[in-house]
Amino acid sequence: MSDFEDFVLLEARDVPLGGPRGMTVHRTLPARRTSLIGGWCFVDHFGPDDLTETGGMQVARHPHTGLATVSWLFEGAITHRDSIGSHALVRPGDVDLMVAGSGITHSEFSTNDTTVLHGVQLWYALPDRVRFREQEFRVHTPVEQRTAHARARVGLGSLRASDDAGGNLTDTSPVITDDALEMAQIDLEAGRGLTIDLDATHEYGVLIDRGTARLRSGDQESTAERTDLIVVPDGADHLEINAGSEEPLRLMFLGGEPLREDIIMWWNFVGRTHEEIVEFRARYQAEIGVELEFAEAPIADIARRRGGLAADAEQFGPFAPHTPQALPAPRLPGGELRSRGRMGRVAR
Repeated sequence: MSDFEDFVLLEARDVPLGGPRGMTVHRTLPARRTSLIGGWCFVDHFGPDDLTETGGMQVARHPHTGLATVSWLFEGAITHRDSIGSHALVRPGDVDLMVAGSGITHSEFSTNDTTVLHGVQLWYALPDRVRFREQEFRVHTPVEQRTAHARARVGLGSLRASDDAGGNLTDTSPVITDDALEMAQIDLEAGRGLTIDLDATHEYGVLIDRGTARLRSGDQESTAERTDLIVVPDGADHLEINAGSEEPLRLMFLGGEPLREDIIMWWNFVGRTHEEIVEFRARYQAEIGVELEFAEAPIADIARRRGGLAADAEQFGPFAPHTPQALPAPRLPGGELRSRGRMGRVAR
């Protein structure tokens, strides 16, 4: 495992979501250079997507284990439904947090009155000590912080920043996470600057939604544009961001304490061994009536022991009737799944 000594630019790759009319998402994490920024292990950025031309977000019931999902919208709305009974409307400015723990299923559909959908979906890996904990769903609406030239909404963790006119942006989210994490939307006027205070023991990344950002930390400098995710040098205690002169800048500021664990992430599951992923997949397929019977796909022993699950329990939970058919899991690759960590400058 190696540290990032300077800025590292992760360019997005386009991934189709859904069927022929499904929208395209810009995925930057996981990447070959690294799979983790703090606990953050997955970053999808989508839109602005014209729903008259695409089907929008149409993601039927699907599973997760060992992670939490965070949805954040700039425009449009999504209906969230899950197997612990949550049924919620996610709107711009809301942070939508779902902790999968030992297993959960959920669905996400853009609402009928949404004409443009635009936002991000993020995952963070749960640390081993709590990765089989009880499931949770929560929606929080942070209060917007303003200066003369900048705005911020803090979804997770804390933000301490000042603009180049001396205005301060300071807030702390009441949402509790199992490891310390930061997530905030920051908007900065064209041609203006902002300095963010950092915890030198945390890892940070900046995802650009709009505009161009010039970034500086110590003697390191970089530039990032729309859909880029840039990793901040490790050990930095501040980050200077300047918006280009052509248009306002909008970014997602991400950070967190290092996970210090390698993970195996395949499809929608996060585990620690290949065998765990195989067992998670088999159990999910049995629960939705695909491939195997219950007796042929027992709940993984580690999930039963640490999640307190009975042998005859539904690991991924019941789901509301009269909803679209669950998505089956794809086939596993031929070889053994390998762990992913924070590779730093080792992988190019």
